[in-house]
Amino acid sequence: MGTVLAMTVMRRLGLATLLAGLLSACTNAPVDTSINSVLLSSLRTIGSSLTPAEPQPRPVVSRAQVEQADVPLILIDVEISGDQATAIRFGQNRNADTWITLNGVTVTLKEGALFSTRGLGPDLLSATTDGLEQALPARRAARYGRDLRYIAGDESIRRERFFCELVPEGAEARVVLQMRHSTTRMRESCYELEGPRNFTNLYWVGSDGMVWDSRQWVGETVGYLRIQRLHR
Repeated sequence: MGTVLAMTVMRRLGLATLLAGLLSACTNAPVDTSINSVLLSSLRTIGSSLTPAEPQPRPVVSRAQVEQADVPLILIDVEISGDQATAIRFGQNRNADTWITLNGVTVTLKEGALFSTRGLGPDLLSATTDGLEQALPARRAARYGRDLRYIAGDESIRRERFFCELVPEGAEARVVLQMRHSTTRMRESCYELEGPRNFTNLYWVGSDGMVWDSRQWVGETVGYLRIQRLHR
């Protein structure tokens, strides 16, 4: 089903290499990189290394190329490793958008808030986002509980429970790939109810509720993801 959706999008856009790259994550077929090579080069793999590394240059993709591609795109940075990749929107289910990279790593966002990851290794299986996804687009303060679920070593589901507070921190101009956005910076502070863990997420939200930039917690091994919206 997902592959059919991707093929439909790629035919419409004529990005044959992008389709080949996506399929190469599941097959050993050779990839033809002769078409739209600059955009393809931005779809680099992530998740191959989760050890600290020297900062890497951002993928070579320009604002003009993003606009020409005319598909929803995000840029994902794995902060702890320096791995980066551009991802296309692969599926939608109500307010949940799933994004996929060249090598099949996916992140699912609800109203811009991280719901789950796949392919990063110790993934975020799922997260409750009810209170956050209501308050975030409206750029208003809120308090709520959040559960983060992971697969434990014995393959059982491990749940971490947090109390979180979301607060607006004021207007801020945010530049994402050469495009300036007027946003409100939102800070989400979360504290574990029965443990020592805590994390802080940051979101830069436009007046229309679009999260243009964010820094969001995955878990202790993966750490934070930086997620930027390159194109609607």
